[in-house]
Amino acid sequence: MISSALFSQSTSQALKTMELGIRISPNIAWAKIQSGSMKANGAGVGFTYGLTGDFALGNSGNYFFSTELNVSTIPVKVASTTTMKNVTPKIGGGYDTTSFRGGELEFNYANQYLQIPLGIKMKTQEIGNMKYYIQVGIAPSFMMRSRLTTTTIGTQQRVYPDNKGISFHDPNLEADDVYQFSGTNVVGSAVGEKEYDFKDDVARVRFPAIIGVGLDYKLTGNTRFTAGLRFDNAINDFFKDKRVNARSNMIAINMGIIF
Repeated sequence: MISSALFSQSTSQALKTMELGIRISPNIAWAKIQSGSMKANGAGVGFTYGLTGDFALGNSGNYFFSTELNVSTIPVKVASTTTMKNVTPKIGGGYDTTSFRGGELEFNYANQYLQIPLGIKMKTQEIGNMKYYIQVGIAPSFMMRSRLTTTTIGTQQRVYPDNKGISFHDPNLEADDVYQFSGTNVVGSAVGEKEYDFKDDVARVRFPAIIGVGLDYKLTGNTRFTAGLRFDNAINDFFKDKRVNARSNMIAINMGIIF
């Protein structure tokens, strides 16, 4: 009997060192252009859902290793600032050139990632029915799906042919490279340089630093409602086009239940 009681007490104490839950998180995301022929074009709204886990560090109950497994849709909206051209061969010989001036093209990315945030969460002692926390860490993100809608503004020309019946494409799919901008060869270039072109492919891995604040509200027993704000700032470049450097950032409103 004593052994059984000790085992039950030990198990109960061990369970308190681990907190698991579910979360949802709408986000507002935007691009920060550092160089190249693009400008940020406002913010987009995305969404995250997944599982969360906090694992106690030490016996104080204030410090936790925090991790999550999320599916996140993170939008990025940019617009052209310089002329872009598509050059395509014509049937029977010759080429067709379609030209778009700066500001006539908008690129709206809606990429979906598997995110695995890793960090340290520091919680206060319980104040009333609440604990407050600060979280810092990283959130490696691996692309599950990439979708780009390229639209034109102030011109009758379109990126997607009417007979195709499509309104978006996968920027990383080789078969969809026909919808990016091939540009024209630089005369006399020995290395095949081009101008007026843009490669719309994006990095398949996103690597952001994160910082967040929030609170846990005790509902009953070990069940708590959690809510907070998180800033997510990508460290690596968003585009694969080496002449356009950008970072994707977002602010997320986290909500969830911890069991």
